[in-house]
Amino acid sequence: MTISIRPSLWSDYPALVAIENQIWNEENTPQVITYSSAAAYKTHYPIGTHLVAFSELEGKAVGFIGFHPPTHLEAHKKTWTIDIGVDPMMQRSGVGEKLMDAVKEEAEKQGIHKLSLRVLGTNQGAIRFYQKNGFVIEGTLKEEFWMNNQFIDDILMSYIL
Repeated sequence: MTISIRPSLWSDYPALVAIENQIWNEENTPQVITYSSAAAYKTHYPIGTHLVAFSELEGKAVGFIGFHPPTHLEAHKKTWTIDIGVDPMMQRSGVGEKLMDAVKEEAEKQGIHKLSLRVLGTNQGAIRFYQKNGFVIEGTLKEEFWMNNQFIDDILMSYIL
């Protein structure tokens, strides 16, 4: 399987919307958001704000990793918050690791010092994936979310370049 990683293009957006609309559920996000169209998605995520895993075999994007400063503060210019999504049919195939490697490489090129993310404490598979890719737990927002009749921790993780 040939997977190339590159910046997002407008032509990727239908596949990105399909991935987003499939992967998020009440087990892995405090609020499920779906997108009605590529244009709606683009208003939140402009072209070039993702790296895309493109499958030659599939002829489409099969994963993405988004990156942006956590705030507009000048003091945050050396940190990126990241989010990742992989087509469910392509999970556990190495696509996620390729995306992680690519965002680390891009961050280094752009002088970024730290990558950060948030993950639900109940999403142990994602936590293990991030740890496997060098991320460490920086902190826990205890009982941050009330979901499915229980309190859920929000785990803060980071990778220092």
